[in-house]
Amino acid sequence: MTDVEHVVRDLERKAEISREIHIASSKKCKRWADLILLLTIILTMAITFLSLAVPFLISLDDNGKNIFGIVIALAGLAILFLSISDRIFGINERYAGHIQGTKLLTDFIRDCHQFRHVEIKKYGEEKKLMKLDSLQNSYSQIQQLLPTTNISDSEFLKIKQQFYRKVDISRKLDEDHNLDIDQAMKMHEMTENLKK
Repeated sequence: MTDVEHVVRDLERKAEISREIHIASSKKCKRWADLILLLTIILTMAITFLSLAVPFLISLDDNGKNIFGIVIALAGLAILFLSISDRIFGINERYAGHIQGTKLLTDFIRDCHQFRHVEIKKYGEEKKLMKLDSLQNSYSQIQQLLPTTNISDSEFLKIKQQFYRKVDISRKLDEDHNLDIDQAMKMHEMTENLKK
């Protein structure tokens, strides 16, 4: 492997790991957005039911009716806050940013792969260096466009480990198309545990 190939492969590997991080971050944002939506729907239905049913099911004096009205109003305000929390915290916006980042990184990875496996054979040394410079600039620009991920060191290492596990099993699948993927995952985990 030439120096240019090595640098491009390293850029590709970094982009692959970064893509995995943005995929994980997008899934986390999507889970939060879905949870907020689900809670908003359930709580709205509950408050609606309570506000309609309680006056008929339970006889309240004037003081009880006032307290019940205040509780329903406060619950309605809480649901209002919950329903606009996405706007406040930008959860769906972050989700869209991570999805877009995943697409940008996928395109970049594809460009690196194309260069390493096809174009490099056609180019002279000067053209290879120009393409390398172009790829490095592209990678830098993509990194500036990507949203922040806010993951801990532990999360980063777990994502990186899962990525390498996926790559290893993918290579085995290339060799054996009938590979039992679940069994391969278990074997990989057992091998990793034995190394510890």
